[in-house]
Amino acid sequence: MKSHFPGLNYDPNTLPRELTRHYISATEKDISDMLNTVGATCLEDLYAHVPSEIRMAQDPAIPEELGYAELLKHLDELSRKNHVRLSFLGDGLPHYKVPEVVPHILSIRNLTTAYTPYQPERSQGTLTSIWIYQCAISALTGYEAVNASFYERSTGLFEAIKCAQRLRPGSDTAVIAKTLYPGDVEVLRTMAADTDLKLVFVDADEKTGRVSPAALEEAGKKAGEKLAALVFPQLNFLGLLEDVDGFTNLAADLGTRSIAVIDPMTIAANALKPPSAFGREGASMFVAEAQHLSIAPNFSGPGLGLFGIRYNANNKNDIRATAGRFIGKGKDLEGRDCFAIVLSTREQHIRRDKATSNICSNQSYLATLTGAALLERGDEGLEATAKLARENAVHAVEKLTSHVGVDLAYPEAPFWNEICLKVSKPVPELIERARHEGLHLGVDVSSRVPGKGNLILVSLTDRHARMDIEKLGAFFAKEFPHHKENGHRAAAIPANQIRQGRVEIPRIAVDKIKAYYDKLGDQNVSPDDNIYALGSCTMKYNPYVNDWAAALPGFAELHPQAPAADAQGSFEILYRTQEYFKAITGLPAVTTQPMAGAQGELVGIKMFQAYHRDAKQNRDIVLIPRSAHGTNPATATMAGYAAANLKLVEADTSGQINMEQLKSLVAEFGPRISCIMITNPNTSGILESNFKEVADLVHAAGGLVYMDGANMNAIAGWVDLGKMGVDAVHNNTHKTWSIPHGGGGPGDAFVAVSDKLIDYLPGIQAHVNEKGVYRVEKPARSIGSVQRHFGNFGHKVRCYTYLRALGKEGVPRMSAVAVLSARYLFHTLKKHFPTLPAGAENTPRMHEFILTLSKEMFSRVEQAGVQKSLAIPRIGKLFLDFGLHAPTVAFPEVLGLMIEPTESYAKHELDDFLRTVETICQIVQETPEVLQTVPHFTPIDRVDEVLANKNLTLSEKLTWNLLPILPNRAEAKELTKMGKGDVWKKIVDAHQIALAHDVNHG
Repeated sequence: MKSHFPGLNYDPNTLPRELTRHYISATEKDISDMLNTVGATCLEDLYAHVPSEIRMAQDPAIPEELGYAELLKHLDELSRKNHVRLSFLGDGLPHYKVPEVVPHILSIRNLTTAYTPYQPERSQGTLTSIWIYQCAISALTGYEAVNASFYERSTGLFEAIKCAQRLRPGSDTAVIAKTLYPGDVEVLRTMAADTDLKLVFVDADEKTGRVSPAALEEAGKKAGEKLAALVFPQLNFLGLLEDVDGFTNLAADLGTRSIAVIDPMTIAANALKPPSAFGREGASMFVAEAQHLSIAPNFSGPGLGLFGIRYNANNKNDIRATAGRFIGKGKDLEGRDCFAIVLSTREQHIRRDKATSNICSNQSYLATLTGAALLERGDEGLEATAKLARENAVHAVEKLTSHVGVDLAYPEAPFWNEICLKVSKPVPELIERARHEGLHLGVDVSSRVPGKGNLILVSLTDRHARMDIEKLGAFFAKEFPHHKENGHRAAAIPANQIRQGRVEIPRIAVDKIKAYYDKLGDQNVSPDDNIYALGSCTMKYNPYVNDWAAALPGFAELHPQAPAADAQGSFEILYRTQEYFKAITGLPAVTTQPMAGAQGELVGIKMFQAYHRDAKQNRDIVLIPRSAHGTNPATATMAGYAAANLKLVEADTSGQINMEQLKSLVAEFGPRISCIMITNPNTSGILESNFKEVADLVHAAGGLVYMDGANMNAIAGWVDLGKMGVDAVHNNTHKTWSIPHGGGGPGDAFVAVSDKLIDYLPGIQAHVNEKGVYRVEKPARSIGSVQRHFGNFGHKVRCYTYLRALGKEGVPRMSAVAVLSARYLFHTLKKHFPTLPAGAENTPRMHEFILTLSKEMFSRVEQAGVQKSLAIPRIGKLFLDFGLHAPTVAFPEVLGLMIEPTESYAKHELDDFLRTVETICQIVQETPEVLQTVPHFTPIDRVDEVLANKNLTLSEKLTWNLLPILPNRAEAKELTKMGKGDVWKKIVDAHQIALAHDVNHG
């Protein structure tokens, strides 16, 4: 009963998978029966082909699993070790009220747990929610093209600069106002290292607290034709308004792009003007952090990096140089309005080393929340929020500066809602005393303008009531007891910096938004309900308790710049996560900062570059298996390696790395080899049993070994990566470690490294002393940071919660049951379908496998009027007709269908899936003509993605009446309950109706 678990917003007793041990639905009898089917006697037999020298000697040294009630208690206690106080922290991450609709949207599991919308017919819920976000941000900023792919502001800014560089051939320099948030500056430096991009920073003028237009112009002119972009904030690191018009016009005069960094909460009606109105023609691009539009600080993330660029009659080409994912409006084959991913040919899964970025996820769920939050606020709500923040700041200035020893640092400079005060006492001491008075006072910014004295930045938002400002004033009165006759008055915002006109975002009732997004969820499917067999994606069950833990106020409400003494619970999470993953990987150090698997790859390669640089070795060759994820080659080029220097390694007849070819490459390029990037198990679901030999070979040549850990769900707890010779590995926590995919993101990752790389780890390392006090510090030769703060901390809480539920026995059991489930399916399906790689049918499969069609089946499909190249994608659509999501189609084998069941499903569910696939086999053999019209029961017919890309529509005006939602033509859950033969008949009937409709409308 629910009363057994008080304080939850869900009842775990009603959730079939939530209370199962290790979230594994298979019973012990299920496991025994499946083992018997595949010819094994115990789970350990599944790893008999793994060389003993690389096996884990024992279960990983992490704590024993916690029961559900113990888990709830433990996480609650950890969250209470944080102290959330009345906060005036903003700076790198603003903190506004969370709109009422957000918790509800977070509870819609068909949206939170769904995969990236590569199957648009079964993903219109996700696609529509991102479309709303794009349209709302377009209305707010004035940019026609907005994407939802950037992890947060700092990395988004780097992607924008690289876009500008591509748009000006031969350019290599970005001139940047150093009045950006310092965390953003550090990330830019980290990302640009070892690439062809030079960063030139222009300091603030000590007298004004802002960048001098003359200094920026001098730097820009010095770069000449090499200048890719001018980069500047609207509100700078002291809260002051920069000369955005002058900077934008300067960029145009210099023949380059302008990139404006904004705070979207401050550009409402009658607030600051949007970047599209900067200067004569608007900034070329804008970048922003948008986390605070929908969620609390979460001790740094997940974030949402806003990015916008022009796409109109005067500029239709710049968008093609951008990174990230866009959603476009299109039509299905029957002419219904719908949405699809567009411009994919720029992305890593297609362009590989020629991609505009290595990003393979997007921030879908933060975008979904932000779109809904903007509908709740609407134009009027945005205006009220910005107005209240400004009024609070103006009131606070007058109150605080009425004390002797407290002044505006730059009284003539206009600001919006963040106040830079000059005080007569050391700021760290003030912050510590304020902490004891229940205040997070602000941020010490004294070092940002050397010689200016003691400076503190105080942030005011809509979260602050007048009584909060009174409490703040009382603290200042206590610290600075002498009064002046008058305090400062805030400088007026120049009229030409105020937004003209309204923001065309309708304000919609919360109940209406909730109901609308509930219906959007119905257009997706979730791994909650049935197998979601996407190969290489690990679509496992995402426990509700993980989300509950991440939402605990002690975690969610804490700002990343809070004093360390008030963040002990968060630091403990980071520390324990580091320690647990050391034990799980067998490697001696871990960073938790990366925000996605692809970024984890980049972190690893950046550390390799730093290691070789310190050794004074110029190593420019990267070895990559041909079957690698597209992120691997895209990561290498993003890190600065030339595409021509990425050498592909083929597979042998067993589906593993061709050792003879590898030896030949090492002999040819030895002194130049930087590293090899190798996925294990590989993308065919086959363990690279020669991995240690590969590592020894590369190490002997002086290179390093990167393991793509995207498939760790097959080997966690069984294989010691240290013994294998791995120097760096990432794990996608949104795969193996149960973070929900959110329609594509936010992702999350950690990176573990060998002892060679410990000093190069990015971000911070968490430590604990003998008194149990946690602290964080940067490693000695850190490559820098790859996120403005601590990474996607909310996801780290989810991951930690999952680890504590698994415990030392659960980690290897999780992996083994995942492998068993795949072997069980493979055992039967290989009787009906040929398998890939060709010739490797007897090589043991791990957690996933690839099927293809026989020559006869391909022939039947072609005779039915479907091209051979379309056969596999169309068969993928048949899975949608059975109420399931499709497996992975055409990757890594163009004619392959990759299936990964994970450990989440019971034997009867796997058996039902087998019956579905067997029926699909019969359909292909007996009624292949239905492939002409698949899918038949989703809300829309097959999307005309060619047309959507040809006639790009990336935003439109939102109205009071939200977009109509087409119902499912048959509910997915009902289809999965039907007999397979009945579904087959229903498909044939629907196909005939579709053909008749085409004839009648021909």
